[in-house]
Amino acid sequence: MFLIFGITNGVNDLGVRKCGFFSCCAGHEVMAAVTCTFQQFTLFFIPLFRFGKRYFVSCPNCGTVYEVRKDEGKRLERDYAAEINPDALFIVQGANKKICPGCKCSVAPNCRYCPNCGASLL
Repeated sequence: MFLIFGITNGVNDLGVRKCGFFSCCAGHEVMAAVTCTFQQFTLFFIPLFRFGKRYFVSCPNCGTVYEVRKDEGKRLERDYAAEINPDALFIVQGANKKICPGCKCSVAPNCRYCPNCGASLL
């Protein structure tokens, strides 16, 4: 008798949510993608159970990725209309752009002044 089992990785897209609490999006109605990553145990190519769930939010303006606490992630997974609690986030991957504090425009990381409004970025 042969048993075929394994562990695979997976990703669930949980939709988009308002991300006005990010520093680069303040005051804008930008939507951020929420995803759930997991591992699952399979037996004869049939998924039996999932484990190791992690929830992430990525900002579309600056590219920053935040991990969401597990309890908050489960709430977001159950309720697709729920907004994210900003206190339940912690940064995983930093932004690859600077954000101008004056006009909220995305700026290259090596800029010293905003090309849009001229504000100092130092």
